[in-house]
Amino acid sequence: MDEKIRLADFVYFWYNLGITVVLWRWLYSQADSLGGNEVEKKAIMLLLSCCLFASTAFGASASTTMPITPQSGTGTSVQAPADLSKGLLVNTFTSHQWKQDSLTKLLGKSVKEFDDYVYYPQGISIKWDENKQAFAVLVEPSYKGEVVKGITTSQRKDEIVRVLGKPHFTDEKLELIGYAEQGYHLFFTFAQDKVKAISIYRRDQIADTKALVDMAKNLQEYGEKLGAPAEYADFSIFGAWGKPDFSYHLRGIGTYAWEYPSRGIAYDGMPDDATLTIYSNFASKDKLADLKNVKNIVFSKEDALFLIEKMRIETEKEKIELAKKAGILSPDKKKIAVIDSDNLYNTANIRFYQPDYTPQAQLFPGYFIDEVTWLDNNWILYQTMMGVGVYHVTTHEKIEIVGTEKKENEPFDMLDVDTVKLDLTKKAIVFEVGMKEKNQTYTVRYQITGDKITFTW
Repeated sequence: MDEKIRLADFVYFWYNLGITVVLWRWLYSQADSLGGNEVEKKAIMLLLSCCLFASTAFGASASTTMPITPQSGTGTSVQAPADLSKGLLVNTFTSHQWKQDSLTKLLGKSVKEFDDYVYYPQGISIKWDENKQAFAVLVEPSYKGEVVKGITTSQRKDEIVRVLGKPHFTDEKLELIGYAEQGYHLFFTFAQDKVKAISIYRRDQIADTKALVDMAKNLQEYGEKLGAPAEYADFSIFGAWGKPDFSYHLRGIGTYAWEYPSRGIAYDGMPDDATLTIYSNFASKDKLADLKNVKNIVFSKEDALFLIEKMRIETEKEKIELAKKAGILSPDKKKIAVIDSDNLYNTANIRFYQPDYTPQAQLFPGYFIDEVTWLDNNWILYQTMMGVGVYHVTTHEKIEIVGTEKKENEPFDMLDVDTVKLDLTKKAIVFEVGMKEKNQTYTVRYQITGDKITFTW
């Protein structure tokens, strides 16, 4: 086993997603060919898509370099932020052991969430892991203090290299350099040799490798329990190391992938044929000689944290290109909305950017998104197969108008709906509904006053 296995997993993941998109379109054509009204077609699609999802979800478990962060509510902390620039930023995190409950008292009220990062004042955003620790810290050029001794965001690339020495990691195409330090990794991205962002990743040390070695030697035997870390929190490596940094809970199938990238460990695959990957940033490889020839154990030459940072940059570039090609401008041209709905339905989202493509907000409606329309400069109307709702980009307020369950005083749910039409002039949302005897039309009028919106049926 070697890096080809990891590459095969990666290709298999995207192959499954591509197949799913194609099959989803095919399902609609098949549902249409079977005849019937829109309600019957939707029922057929829902039934068949349940079968498709099992294949897609399994494909998602193949990649272990795409951790999903638990969502935390924007603005949950109300304490005024401390002035972090008075000390070294990295020391703030290490001295608080990267713990969320301690750090949020210093960070103040969060202002937004975007791509698993929670944004705070002073130009800092954080990716929290499932143990409520800071896994990654993203420092923007607006941050005023020293990140590590002698390094600020205002310095050029040559000045940084002069202070820190020759980089341990380099990717010229991404304009990325990095350093492996005691307890953390430090990465710099540049635009014309000026700092674009600084990333700090937590790197945990491992004093005891006994649990890891035992698990690796019994990977298939322990498979059922290893595939469910939430249920077996005291078993094997979970009992010794605590919960994984990130796990992948696939609805209807279970958790068959998890990882400790802060330690350089990743597990993925079905329980009876799972693979354990040990990356180069694992700090105690000299204690793993007994695992060199064990089945399904891969020793990777790659650094897990470097891979994740490269993926962050590549994803950012890809999504900005999507916004440039398919973005929808608000009437005042100060906001851009773009549908990002090509992967799994539960990760489908609407991304919002400022005109310079600075992230502004992100909405996860819970299903594939069909259409987005600006109602004014802040409110957007979105439509999925499972519902219609509105979202305020600045306040992050989300209101469902019609969903899969009938609300009080509403005569239909989304499964009854044939079409949805919007009349911006009359401020009306028109639902054409297929009932048992005949189609009916229902009109919902909306009124926007400041940041508030009201609806009249």
